[in-house]
Parts: sequence; structure tokens; C-alpha cells
Amino acid sequence: ILGSMTGIYGIIRGTYGKGWAKQFMHRQPIMAFSCALGVTGMILPVVIVPMRRRLGLPTNQYDATFPGTVAPTIE
Repeated sequence: ILGSMTGIYGIIRGTYGKGWAKQFMHRQPIMAFSCALGVTGMILPVVIVPMRRRLGLPTNQYDATFPGTVAPTIE
């Protein structure tokens, strides 16, 4: 995912030139915010699941076949 995002950034920067991101945010704020939400949505599973795993929290809904997966207990 990260490689794809940096590749897309490089292509866009080569096409539109320096400062395209600032112009995009100024001229199209709703589209810029939508892109930011989309990027955040792609990055969250990559960041949150390892954090939950280190904290010992349940991760079975994200990676049920991963060794060492913690499942929630029913009391």
C-alpha cells in the first residue's frame, strides 16, 4: 500500500509540478479531505492491528489465522 501511494504521488508530482498538493487543498478542499480520509482508512489496519496484538487485545476479527491470535473471552 505504501509503495502504491508513493508511486502515485511521484506520478502526480511529475505531471502537475511542485506545489500541486497545496493548490489542490486550496481549490478543492472537499476532495482533499476525502483523499485524506481514504488514505487514513488504508493505513489504520496496518497500524492498529499490530498495536492491539502488542497490548494483548483481541485481534481475531482482523487475522484469525495468524499464530498467536488472541480471541475475546466470554465471562
